[in-house]
Order: sequence, then structure tokens, then C-alpha cells
Amino acid sequence: MNLSVPVMVWLRRLPALAAVWLLIAGFMTVEFWSEMPRSWSRWLLLLAFGPPLYVLGETFFGWLFSAAHGRAISQKRFSITRVAVALPAAIAAFALYWWLSSLLIGG
Repeated sequence: MNLSVPVMVWLRRLPALAAVWLLIAGFMTVEFWSEMPRSWSRWLLLLAFGPPLYVLGETFFGWLFSAAHGRAISQKRFSITRVAVALPAAIAAFALYWWLSSLLIGG
């Protein structure tokens, strides 16, 4: 089988990516132990979508709350305008988290 170089690199990195994925899933399991899913299908959902959503959230909020975005909104280190922009995003993220959690725990 003749694989291209990018495919070979991807295949070499796949075990490391899988290990990181499982590590993040393990951390999330410990963090949310009291609210763990009660069925196999919900466990599958947690393991399949939990780590990517966690990484996506971390990346999005790291980008949203970056210094460059803060300076674009206001030059002050603290301003009500910055809070007014960040607060709806944080509230929406928490609402999404609570909704997804209720799906996983069957509430």
C-alpha cells in the first residue's frame, strides 16, 4: 500500500491523539462523577461528544476572551463594554452546558 506523506503523518499521530482524547474523557468523568450517565447510550454520547465539546469550548473562549479582542472592544483594562460583550457569551455557554447535562443524566 502506497500512502502519501500527510496520511502517514496522520496515522503516526493517531495513537497520541486517541490517548489525549481518553485523558480528557477521564478528567471529565472524575469532574462530573456525581452526575454520570445512567445508561450505555448516554455513556457513549459522553465519550463521543464530551472531549470535542470541551476542547471546542476551551478554544472558543480562549479566542473570545483574548487580549486582542479585549483591546478591539475597549482600550481600558476593565470596562463595562467588555463585560457586556462577554456576559451573553458566558450565559449562553452555561445554558448549553446545563441542557447537554440534562440530556446525559436523563433529567
